[in-house]
Amino acid sequence: MSDRARAVVFGEDAATYERSRPGYPRAAIRHLTGLVSAGTAVEVGAGTGKATVDVAREGLALTCLEPSAEMAAILESKALPGVLVLSATWEEWMGTPDSTDLVYAAQAWHWVDRSTAYSKARSILRPGGALALMWNVPLDRYAGLEDVYSRHAPHLLTEQDGRIMRRDSHDWLEDMHHAGFTDLHHFTHDWSADLTPAEVRSLYSTYSDHMMLAEPARTELLDGLAEVVTALGGELTLDYRTSVYSGRA
Repeated sequence: MSDRARAVVFGEDAATYERSRPGYPRAAIRHLTGLVSAGTAVEVGAGTGKATVDVAREGLALTCLEPSAEMAAILESKALPGVLVLSATWEEWMGTPDSTDLVYAAQAWHWVDRSTAYSKARSILRPGGALALMWNVPLDRYAGLEDVYSRHAPHLLTEQDGRIMRRDSHDWLEDMHHAGFTDLHHFTHDWSADLTPAEVRSLYSTYSDHMMLAEPARTELLDGLAEVVTALGGELTLDYRTSVYSGRA
């Protein structure tokens, strides 16, 4: 599967993504929407709307870009007031200069073209508008599960995709600084989720590297994860850090 395909592979099982992926902590949503007064916003890579639902509640008029038609259809089916859903990539979409107050991405900015993404955001933001990049990142999604991966997909224990590595470790404020953004800020919020064996299996099945595994290794890995969680007492606590990186145009 090509590099570009990994960025949109989530649409192959959009319903499981919608059911299994966590939303975003209220504190992070309030921080993101508090960057601007009520106005207009563009969401890059909106997916099924895991962030959109809460952002829309804050009174922003949203244009949501999502390249996967399957994921965009789920978001559109929610019929959120003030939300326009477009099946398009950030690179394909032709925004209007000085037309919006906020550009944000939740769990998506590492997939965009870095060479043009920031300049495009600045071009469509009104003076003083904000760019905000948000992620939920598990602090260690493999803790206690290493033996299962060693048996079925040992290469997943060492991430090789530069975009994912950048998501987990990169200082996005540096990119914003070089692109001319000011008033840079990094907000963090730590939280955790307690998952049943079935919930672990479902969640991990939505990770792009897991989706790209060939059968039968993929099914064996996912079944093995559920079995380990069952053996651990029927619950896995997954610790997350939600980060919001922001800057002003």
